[in-house]
Amino acid sequence: MDRKALLLCIAVIAIILVQFNHLLPKGKNTGSDQARVSAYFCPEDGCSQVVIRWIERANKSIDLAMYSFTLDSIGETLVRAKERGIRVRVILESERIDRYSEYGRLRAAGVEVELDRNSYLMHNKFMVIDGGVVLTGSFNYTWSGDKKNDENLVVIVDEGIASAFESEFNEMWSGIFGK
Repeated sequence: MDRKALLLCIAVIAIILVQFNHLLPKGKNTGSDQARVSAYFCPEDGCSQVVIRWIERANKSIDLAMYSFTLDSIGETLVRAKERGIRVRVILESERIDRYSEYGRLRAAGVEVELDRNSYLMHNKFMVIDGGVVLTGSFNYTWSGDKKNDENLVVIVDEGIASAFESEFNEMWSGIFGK
């Protein structure tokens, strides 16, 4: 299946899910019938630039849970967001911290960044912006994820879905400090 056909299929599925959301089994804090969903594919869609544009639009908060994070451009944008007064909290997988990780840069800049203390891998890849926007998908914030691998990034604009992700983030964040 070529790329255009795949994108068309994804768009049709997204429209169907939004239109028939009331028929689906309800999960925790599911979205409204008005959710806006956009799909991006790396490397051709420049996923890092999509993430950066959304970070730059933040007005009050950014909560990020990321498995692997080595991409300087996104790290720098998060630091600038903190400098503009945005509350930025980051949870990273402890087994993915090395000299290339953005962990040190973020900590040095005063960003609230913690390592997951779960004994299993924290394989989440999501960001919640201002309690209303979720960025999620397979996209790790790495050069390979952005320029080499076949990855995806889904942007969901919906307060209900954002609330579910925010609840998960807060549960993880409190677990870090509760142990």
